[in-house]
Amino acid sequence: MTVEWLRPDLTQANRLVHLYEGHKDRNEAQIKSYRGRTGLFKEELQKGNTSLKLSAVQPSDEGDYKCLIQSDGDVWVI
Repeated sequence: MTVEWLRPDLTQANRLVHLYEGHKDRNEAQIKSYRGRTGLFKEELQKGNTSLKLSAVQPSDEGDYKCLIQSDGDVWVI
């Protein structure tokens, strides 16, 4: 399962907020201002909960978020 959280409202090229792939967080390419502040509720993934956990919330975090989920060849956009 791959879970990708994005900020589609940003004008910059990199819009990645959080990436979970291959049972690991892979945030090497995430927006720098989100580093160390994002996560998923991993114990909830099997239940379908792909909510983004964001700590130390900042005013710049306000905006639109999009979640892309890929599993077994299917893709969902939330």
